[in-house]
Amino acid sequence: MLYGGIRTADGEVVFRAGQALATNGSLALDNDLAGWPGFALARGRDGRLYSVFAPGQSILLAPLIKLGMTINQTRWYENKRFNIPVSFTVDGDSLKAYLLGRQPAHLEKHALRFLVSFFTPLIAAALVVVFFFIAGRLANSFPAALITSCLLALATPLWSYSGTMFKEPLTMLWLLLSFYCLVRNASGQKAGVTGYGWLFWAGLFIGLGIFTHIRTVLFVPFFFAYGIFPCIQARDKAKNKKPVAWRTLAFVSGFSVFPAVFCWLNYARFGHLMETGRLISPVTYGSFVPPWEGLAGLLVSPGKGALWFCPIAMAGLAWWPRFKTADQRLSRIMAAMIIFQWVFLSCRSDWHGGFCLGPRYLLPVLPFLLIPVAILLSDWFTSDRPPGGWQRVFLILFFLVCVMQQVYFCLGEPVSFYYLLKQEYLERGVSIIADNGIYFKWNASPLIYLLEARRGPFLLQRIDLSNYTLLFLMGSVTILLTVFFINLTRLLFKGISTPDIL
Repeated sequence: MLYGGIRTADGEVVFRAGQALATNGSLALDNDLAGWPGFALARGRDGRLYSVFAPGQSILLAPLIKLGMTINQTRWYENKRFNIPVSFTVDGDSLKAYLLGRQPAHLEKHALRFLVSFFTPLIAAALVVVFFFIAGRLANSFPAALITSCLLALATPLWSYSGTMFKEPLTMLWLLLSFYCLVRNASGQKAGVTGYGWLFWAGLFIGLGIFTHIRTVLFVPFFFAYGIFPCIQARDKAKNKKPVAWRTLAFVSGFSVFPAVFCWLNYARFGHLMETGRLISPVTYGSFVPPWEGLAGLLVSPGKGALWFCPIAMAGLAWWPRFKTADQRLSRIMAAMIIFQWVFLSCRSDWHGGFCLGPRYLLPVLPFLLIPVAILLSDWFTSDRPPGGWQRVFLILFFLVCVMQQVYFCLGEPVSFYYLLKQEYLERGVSIIADNGIYFKWNASPLIYLLEARRGPFLLQRIDLSNYTLLFLMGSVTILLTVFFINLTRLLFKGISTPDIL
């Protein structure tokens, strides 16, 4: 389902910063994006342009870009039997070439982005594996963890976002690695083990998250609370402050590594430890506003509502009481974290995340919304009171509908969908970027009209079928495979608790 290129200006800036590092050993960019003057760039104290985004993903992309440049020396992209997917912001004519179905100029640049675009699907696959280990420990059921992990991969917008160069998948990977360490730490505390090492690694990974996406800092207080709270309870009983201090030191020492590097880079580029470039950039990226529009928009709007774009995660809220019964402390911390993310993002004028699929900024909380699903599914395999037959049928059908919906999203191309919509409205004399009203219109929602625009995956471009016919065929195959997989898992692992490897 990979598109095979970079579709957004955000992703292009992240890529170019990595390319600059691979070729020049510096994060400085040569010029603005064509058609996007000043976007996501700020002039440093040396007079050069730097990305305002956290540099973690660009640094990881640098060796892949170097490898892609070496492969491109073979000029493999000149093979006429393979059409290189168009990256939208390589130059001023790239998006126009894509919309008109023409071969773009500077084919080598598009080929390089095609090769590097395989980075995000690998990251998405890795984070699903990490989530499997987390779900296995929390639900204490190998099959429940396996099924829930596949639902995270195939029944949430993560599937579609794994085909973009957005930083959310990599941020999710660092968050889940940190959370896994905290889960291991909590298990160790129950067994009387100190767990300083797990706290150090938990801090290190969430620090890496900040080094990748600055918004990760919103998760830190809740992760810290989960790591330290049991120790505080034990201290209250034993009247001994030393364990709390040592555990706090372990977490903070790991956490401080990459934010310290980030601050040093900020000082080197912009002359201030806390200046990422956003405050001195000529472009304003967002401001604080009353939250009412964002609260409704992120939850139920036709263009960005999580209820419509990821119903399985929203179902996790309905099953939260089961999670609370299993782990009251963790469920309260996670509930507070999710509510805080929703409210904070709603207070931003850019709550919608721009031209993309659904609520992009809420993507990192999706795995935590699926934890109740894993615990509910564990009742199927480990509980003396599994759900009845009609409940099982309902859940399986619900899961299949969620998977089918994500197949629909993956087949379409949401970024160009919004660009085509923008052009259509401009012809009527209306600007859809003047306010956020476009995200509240059902007649402009990708939920309904996405497949009436362009097809996304590069492997499916030459299939001479309509998007809806292709959706039916691929959805049917996906449903059959999913039913087979669920039943095979239930047969093989019924009654088996989480193996030691978890």
